[in-house]
Amino acid sequence: MTVSPHIVLVHGLARSRFDMMLLAPRLSARFPNSQVHVFEYPSRRLTIQQASEKLGEFVHHTCKGGPVSFVGHSLGGIVVRALDASGRATIPLARLVTLGSPHHGAVIAKQLSKFRAPRAIYGPVLHELGHLDLPEHPFQLSVGCLIGATNTRFGWFPVFGEDNDGVVCAREARLTGAFDHHSLVMLHAWFPFSARVAELTARFLEHGKFSEQ
Repeated sequence: MTVSPHIVLVHGLARSRFDMMLLAPRLSARFPNSQVHVFEYPSRRLTIQQASEKLGEFVHHTCKGGPVSFVGHSLGGIVVRALDASGRATIPLARLVTLGSPHHGAVIAKQLSKFRAPRAIYGPVLHELGHLDLPEHPFQLSVGCLIGATNTRFGWFPVFGEDNDGVVCAREARLTGAFDHHSLVMLHAWFPFSARVAELTARFLEHGKFSEQ
């Protein structure tokens, strides 16, 4: 399969299009025949379903003429998967690279959602991320998961008691129905800015796997 003519980048919770300021040009340079788009959305005001509906509208109006692939950082990857699971996409969905997305929900979101202040800051999606319920096997998408870790039992944030990227636990970033997984030493917020992540992302978008072989 060749690279999709359209690649859409989706940022995470409480982030913006500026998170993709390095990843977008890196992918554009790697794939000059593809159009790279950045989808921006008010992540703290929408539910996952509402965000996925807006993404579907964006794809419908922006990505004419062929299948579309995605790169989603954290919540962004979950929003793309929600669009895929809904079956409402009007354009074929090809591949998705998730950057530290909590496919099984995030323990930190579940704990924070118990308190009024975090709920007020992060909106309705905080509770949803703590109690995520999406199919383990994607409908259309071929998914590749990049996982932030330290390769130790404590991770970047020892309070979790297991390996993590400072926000999402390594096991939460794995998806049973994914085509490939790759762990690397990475802090959660740094994913979109890393040249190494851009290279691995490009490999999966082009070949459907992270390895060079």
